[in-house]
Amino acid sequence: MIRVALIGGGITGLSAAYYLERDYPGVEIDLFEADKELGGRIRTDTSHNLIIEGGPDSFLATKPELVELCEQVGLGPHLIGTNPQVRGAYIFWKNQHYQIPEGIQTGVPTKAKPVLTSPLLSVAGKTALLKDFLVRKGPDGDQSLGYFLRRHFGNEIVDRLAAPMLSGIFAGDIDQMSLKATFPHLLTAEQRARSVYLGSKRRKPPAPNVFVQRYHSVFVSVDRGLQEMIVQIAKNLHHTRFFLSTAVERIEPETEGRWAVSSSSHSGVYDAVLVTTPAYVSARILPFLSLQARDILQHIPYADLAVVGAAYDPADIPIKTDKTGFLVPKHSGLHMTAVTWVSSKWHYPHVDPLFVLRAFYGRFGENILEYDDDALISLFRKELEQTMYVKASPKYLRVFRIPQGMPQYVVGHLDRIAKLERELEPFRHLFVAGAFEGGVGMPDRVKQARKTVQRMAQELELTRSEVRSETFT
Repeated sequence: MIRVALIGGGITGLSAAYYLERDYPGVEIDLFEADKELGGRIRTDTSHNLIIEGGPDSFLATKPELVELCEQVGLGPHLIGTNPQVRGAYIFWKNQHYQIPEGIQTGVPTKAKPVLTSPLLSVAGKTALLKDFLVRKGPDGDQSLGYFLRRHFGNEIVDRLAAPMLSGIFAGDIDQMSLKATFPHLLTAEQRARSVYLGSKRRKPPAPNVFVQRYHSVFVSVDRGLQEMIVQIAKNLHHTRFFLSTAVERIEPETEGRWAVSSSSHSGVYDAVLVTTPAYVSARILPFLSLQARDILQHIPYADLAVVGAAYDPADIPIKTDKTGFLVPKHSGLHMTAVTWVSSKWHYPHVDPLFVLRAFYGRFGENILEYDDDALISLFRKELEQTMYVKASPKYLRVFRIPQGMPQYVVGHLDRIAKLERELEPFRHLFVAGAFEGGVGMPDRVKQARKTVQRMAQELELTRSEVRSETFT
């Protein structure tokens, strides 16, 4: 009997368990999770007959791995797209909400007229856009996303549009984020045409996506909240043993490619181990790695995050909420980075008719979690009054604290990950994965889990079963 240990019960570890069970029956799987619940950063508050996400609220249908997994575990009828009547978002700048100009893609204007007529940019800011047609090609090596965009389009559009749009995905500092690790297609556009604007317009449009067509949306969620996705994946795991509230303390190599896994309450020896914990945890529980490998893991930075979810009487919202919400540039004088108007963005069935919103806090380098909950709530109410003129008290409010919640892909990230992978090569049947390596999006996590399971199966010489097309029950 082949025994496999999965360390971490987030979407990566759960997906790996699913694919191991589905494709390689007979494998004995133990999954260890330090928290008392599965799901990692995925948390949904469904109390008070509402749906308030404490982490991500959706995933991309253009990346098919997670949509396919949801359909396979029986969630197909419960997947929903965003409200088709609501498109786009605002930028909150100098106490006003400005519509994001049409055609802004990954921070780059692809349509001239909407940007040139936008009141968000000054005449000087619009003139600076001409730099894109004049600058020479930059280096083909890694550089910060901010440096790259500022060189092509000037500071104003970067600070007011690109940074809040792109930094929000990674909770990062655009002037430290690795271009190659985050948006490499922009570098390709420059190398293709010198002008990023022209190079982006020449980019071949993606093929029609069956899931976008099926759910009529690029972004997809679950009508009961994303935590239901975690519940359903776990329900489909019939041969996996869960060790919750069980933090793995140490993993050590044994003879013949086997591994000893130790925690305070359980120890075992396994034929293979997949570690899906955050980088700083992986560095601690893998003490046998070289100093260079552990140094890489320990020095991948993470941003602290906080989410405040609140529900109001709709009559207490005095402004028009006809978009998905608004983004807040760094130099606006506010701590919040964005607000999602949940009730505008999603039509969750069977919830109370309150107006739900989520406010996001935490930029890389800020210590937002130094605020206790009361201070965060006070800050939230002050800034919500400034941005939305809301003075009433919420009917319900919840603070989600997410310490070290988002890995940062700073310049040189891909080179460091490549070095890490070389350091891991000598260790047979040990696999290290996670958001710090293969993409922060949930579909990226599922894709990485599936590929890692395939590598594991090859190394262990597992026999693949006929994959069943019907849903597990």
